[in-house]
Amino acid sequence: MNPSFLPPDDLPSWVPNDLELCWEFNDTVSRLFYNSCDEETQILLSKCGWNLTTGRDGITLVLICPRNGLTWQILKSLETVSEHLHQLGKRARIRIYPPPKTGSPMEVIV
Repeated sequence: MNPSFLPPDDLPSWVPNDLELCWEFNDTVSRLFYNSCDEETQILLSKCGWNLTTGRDGITLVLICPRNGLTWQILKSLETVSEHLHQLGKRARIRIYPPPKTGSPMEVIV
């Protein structure tokens, strides 16, 4: 076997070594997450920028809120959103970015 195709020693064997494959994997996991959400959560997600990534620390959902009222809606829906995340993995976190100049980002481990 060609040594250039072996994953680095510090990566788990399931982590793809190819960056394009990682993007495709994250895209697939994002679609699975969105499709598993109820309609109310899907509407909430569509009102803000969001991104879901996977890594050694589990799944991270990043939410970017364009207005403060939306930040409140997300905070009130954390339990529901975290239930959907847990369908994809045991370890997950939600990182919430409020509108610019209105506060600091929050991170919740779920």
